[in-house]
Amino acid sequence: MAMIEMTVKGIGIDPSNNPLVLLHDAESNVFVPIWIGRAEAVSIQMELESKQQQRPMTHDLITNILRDLGIKLVKVTVNDFSDLVYYASLHLQIGRGESLHEIDARPSDAIALALRTQAQIWVSDDVVQKTGIQAEETAYPALPERAESESGEAPIEELNRLARLLEDVDLGDEKR
Repeated sequence: MAMIEMTVKGIGIDPSNNPLVLLHDAESNVFVPIWIGRAEAVSIQMELESKQQQRPMTHDLITNILRDLGIKLVKVTVNDFSDLVYYASLHLQIGRGESLHEIDARPSDAIALALRTQAQIWVSDDVVQKTGIQAEETAYPALPERAESESGEAPIEELNRLARLLEDVDLGDEKR
């Protein structure tokens, strides 16, 4: 399976007020939006802004556990998009072992941990083909439709509106 390394460009809100994390491949200028929960959005945004709570949040706690037990998060992969669900894995190296252990994870949790451990984020070419938005294009690839949103507008239309908005948004060249 071909994989593309991506970076987190930021957290956004779709027109239905649902948070998403926006992954970006600088080489091809493709964006992959992944809808996430509000708590995960806050966690990712806090890490992007280098802010910390007085007490560890869940992703901070997991990062501390991995570090203290000598487990390295080598990379995270977003492997699949099926039935409107994204699938991801954590790739862990225990101690000085050469083998990697692959653990199923939600993409939002995997991304939050990757940011905290400086692990690479890889997305399968298949996922990029299904859900990616090419920033230079004027017509964007359609995603499989999701259930109707609270506003009554089909989410695919919302995503297309979001994609059109990306044309006018300066995402900067700042590496996060």
